[in-house]
Amino acid sequence: MSAEDLSPEEQWPLPPAWMWDCAECVRRYEAMKHVQAVIAGLTAEDPGVDWDVTDSIVGTQISLSRHLADAHREALPDWDPACATCAGHRTSVARTAERSPDLLPGAVMAAEEHRARHLFAPPRVVGLM
Repeated sequence: MSAEDLSPEEQWPLPPAWMWDCAECVRRYEAMKHVQAVIAGLTAEDPGVDWDVTDSIVGTQISLSRHLADAHREALPDWDPACATCAGHRTSVARTAERSPDLLPGAVMAAEEHRARHLFAPPRVVGLM
């Protein structure tokens, strides 16, 4: 299957140019793509692989999105009105602020990490977290 065969929901976007100016963004993005390539190359005949959580596809995506939320918050995209997960995070942050202000930093970080994923992950993947 080639990239042309993928629907828009499946295609990985090219990250914005400013991410390539940050050595940490580049390191984490390359780590994520490396793990994806390794896993894509595994077959049913390969023996089981004991992955460290930080080496998993999800772990590397979280690592990159956390870095983006911490170091580049001002450059994150706005909430996407077409994304149900964005709407859910906005609601969650508002409810947390009202009911449990002590939990607000965690709710905000989760929401910012989700917004960051819009920069480098396909829509079907962004909506999972």
